[in-house]
Amino acid sequence: MVPSPTEKRFKKDALDYHEMEPRGKVTVEPTKPHSTAKELSLAYSPGVAYPCLEIEKNPEDVYRYTTKGNLVAVITNGTAVLGLGDIGALASKPVMEGKGLLLKTFAGIDVFDIEVDLSDPEEFIRTVCAISPTFGGINLEDIKAPECFEIERRISEGTDIPVMHDDQHGTAIITGAALLNAAELQGKELSNLKVVIAGAGASAIACANHYIALGVQMENITMCDSKGIMTKKRLESGELNEYKALFAKDIVEGDLASALVDADVLLGLSKGGLVDAPMVEKMAPNPIIFALANPEPEIMPNVARKARPDAIIATGRSDFPNQVNNVLGFPYIFRGALDVRAKDITQGMKMAATKALAELAKEPVPEDVINAYGGETLQFGKEYIIPKPFDRRVLIWEASAVAQAAVNEGVAKLSKEEYDHEEYREELEARLGLTWSVMRNVINKVKGSGKKLVFPEGDNEKVIRAAAELVQESICHPILLGSQTKIQQMLDDLELNFECTIIDPRKDKRREDKYAQAMFDKRHRKGLSFNNAQSLLKSRPYFASQMVASGDADGMVGGVTRAYPDVLKPALEVIGADPNAHRIIGCYMMAVKGKVIFLADATVNVYPDSRTLAEIAVQTAKVARRFGVDPKVAMLSFSNFGSSKAQRTDRIEGAMAIAREMDPEIVIEGPMQADTALNPVIQMDYPFMEFDGPANVLICPNLASANISYKLLEQLGEADMTGPILSGMAKPVQVVAKADGVRHIINMSAICVMDVFRKEGISKKNE
Repeated sequence: MVPSPTEKRFKKDALDYHEMEPRGKVTVEPTKPHSTAKELSLAYSPGVAYPCLEIEKNPEDVYRYTTKGNLVAVITNGTAVLGLGDIGALASKPVMEGKGLLLKTFAGIDVFDIEVDLSDPEEFIRTVCAISPTFGGINLEDIKAPECFEIERRISEGTDIPVMHDDQHGTAIITGAALLNAAELQGKELSNLKVVIAGAGASAIACANHYIALGVQMENITMCDSKGIMTKKRLESGELNEYKALFAKDIVEGDLASALVDADVLLGLSKGGLVDAPMVEKMAPNPIIFALANPEPEIMPNVARKARPDAIIATGRSDFPNQVNNVLGFPYIFRGALDVRAKDITQGMKMAATKALAELAKEPVPEDVINAYGGETLQFGKEYIIPKPFDRRVLIWEASAVAQAAVNEGVAKLSKEEYDHEEYREELEARLGLTWSVMRNVINKVKGSGKKLVFPEGDNEKVIRAAAELVQESICHPILLGSQTKIQQMLDDLELNFECTIIDPRKDKRREDKYAQAMFDKRHRKGLSFNNAQSLLKSRPYFASQMVASGDADGMVGGVTRAYPDVLKPALEVIGADPNAHRIIGCYMMAVKGKVIFLADATVNVYPDSRTLAEIAVQTAKVARRFGVDPKVAMLSFSNFGSSKAQRTDRIEGAMAIAREMDPEIVIEGPMQADTALNPVIQMDYPFMEFDGPANVLICPNLASANISYKLLEQLGEADMTGPILSGMAKPVQVVAKADGVRHIINMSAICVMDVFRKEGISKKNE
């Protein structure tokens, strides 16, 4: 068959992708400093002898001093590579590297891919067991059936680390989750399901066993290989090996078409085009069709859908709903197993992974996942029965479920007393990025607050989705401003049901009397009439600000559909500045290269004089402390400590003196260039500096430089930004940007609630 132009282009793209420098898909990088003679002596001889001796005395110390606890071997002999067959160990290397990329990308696990040129199972088993001390886990891959069953069992028994043949169990775990949810949606009991499996290889047999563990009756499973239904007659004739024999049925011989008559489930693990429309038409009402052959499914979804509109359909492809992708399984199973130092991967751990995936599919889908899939609607239903591969929450849900199961079953080195499930979930969340870790601490502090936050753009989908998660996380009680009818319709369309308050400012009586009077009293000497106040309060940012000022809401978060000044100005006019604050500022919290840094002022003060700069520095340092960061403040400039003769930095030098008067405890230095602020090596040339090591609060000389800096860091430095965090208001207000997503709205809302607590604490202290 002659390749199409599209296939030719894709082949070239794939070859170019693998050939570009550096070649392949994985590499090894040092994790410790090694640029000096002392560092090399610590890394190797003679310093390396000390951890060696400690491990000799106590083998468990290998997890303290080496990478073993986060290192998985991806091992194959190349006898059953993808759909390519027995292409040999060497030719399988690109696939094994790809597996390593997925383990690292999705679960942060380091990998050595090992291609063993041994087809004899006994030799292969001995070899893998012999090298197993290097690793914390072993992912067997692309080994042909039936040898793979014995190989996995023997290696698992011969080692004390988790071992899993993903070709067997990965598909079983993922389709198990899909089956749980599909059966629920189709109104079917697992114990009554009639399941037909097209294919009888390693994956098919593992799926059948996993389904039985889920509750499917063995007598209700019919397995077909290339010769038709596997029957007792074929077993007696010697056609079936010992693994297929378990599924031989005492029925009349037949083909796949006859097996599918009145079947509830088709699980296709065979080859493309094997099933046609008439075959699925004869299945039971509300069938479940998993056509997982790649790249062509056993039956194309559009064909199956036309023949059976009542079906739930899944494939192995990303261009159709309900993709069954093994990346939803193995990275997170190994993550959970490694973190509790499990000595095995048990059926209970696999079952925990399945149930975690099934439950996660029922949760509201974050906006970042929706955006990753082109903005399509994703909510639990016939076209969304399992999470998407790029849903980062899978790490938290699945790995923690696997770890808990390992601890419960006693196969983990950690005891039940040593393992804290919630603490581990937070550790996993931290792996998603430093911002997640910092914000998790904030969210934990404000959980169950019951504080009321008002959202001016209550009829915006992102705000509504954020509000749903805020309620789910018990962060606050949302007040959504907008048309009651429109917001309720959006809630219905999004299938969201949570406790919130909906207010239409134009119909609220407080706008015409209580709020208008309060606003008039505050601003009548600034040219505001009572009628003007009533009119302005039709604007939702003004109404929201007055709600906060009047105590009817504890804080306000807005800006998703408006320019920053259009939200900040009403808040400044109605709520105003905190008399105890040094300055209203907008600073960004950045997570970059494993560090948390605060940068100001990027939103409020355009060209600050010395006093304003000092106030920005002191106020930003206060913000840093609220997040548990001990501030080291760098006043940034174009030169180091006034070294430029052409242009002095008197404004910044004056700001530092004022800042020290305002806050005698502040650690502040400058004027300095950005690299001096962040690079300890450069700092060695300035021994008089008040701090050493990287600064964590960066004060830019004006708004333009701050704005440019944070956007460059975000785009080129891949900094994870939170903010701008508004500080210095009389009551809590946070302003988000139009481009911000649901997760950012949630983070800023949590920060707003944290501000509520802080201000209440100050108020009580003053009383």
